[in-house]
Amino acid sequence: MAITTKRSLTGMTCGNCAAKVEKRLAAHPEIESATVTIQPPQATLSSTRELGTGELNTWLAPLEKYRFVEEAAAAPPASVLPAPSATTYKPLLILLGYLLSVPAGVLVAAGGWDTMLAMRWFMGGFFIAFSFFKMLDLRGFSDAYRSYDLVAKAWPGYGFVYPFVELGLGLSYIANLNPWMVNLVTAVVMAVSLAGVLQAVFSKRAIRCACLGTVFQLPMSTVTIIEDGLMLGMAVVMLAMV
Repeated sequence: MAITTKRSLTGMTCGNCAAKVEKRLAAHPEIESATVTIQPPQATLSSTRELGTGELNTWLAPLEKYRFVEEAAAAPPASVLPAPSATTYKPLLILLGYLLSVPAGVLVAAGGWDTMLAMRWFMGGFFIAFSFFKMLDLRGFSDAYRSYDLVAKAWPGYGFVYPFVELGLGLSYIANLNPWMVNLVTAVVMAVSLAGVLQAVFSKRAIRCACLGTVFQLPMSTVTIIEDGLMLGMAVVMLAMV
């Protein structure tokens, strides 16, 4: 009978790291299956017998920087997240500035203010930009997203699909395809996302926000609530205006 255990790991920084460790572990003659995640940084092993930390690290030695740690010595999840500071959300704020410049330029070209046009281009730019960062490390994003999103928890594959949903919505907003349906889908997607974010924030757990994928180490916070809430609100307003 196979024995299933969960072991904490150190040294991993992205989805590619997890993939390397998982491939190496799966090649062990006494390990039947191995699943490695970034958030939390751990491996779920199904083996013919219980393997010690030492022998597992010996097996991982060719990969050099990845190691199993004893549970008592394992760092808490919060340790992988930066302490909030004035610069923590700098990447997000810079990106927001770029996104605001898109509808501003469109409005100048249009010759005047148009609420629907401004929101449509902002949301289009938002979804395309955010999907880009997620696609840089799909596996890493999926692991991080699964730690708090309600749908991704129930269906792990959703983390791999979600960036493409964002890309599709972004292109649809810019092309102005079927506004009613696009806004309805956006409202549903963002409402579900917001529910998971609220649950994570109010639980006081130290969780990485996956909104910009794994490129930036952003903590889950009120900023994430505002981000999802803003997109949900804009989709609802546009639904009412269509």
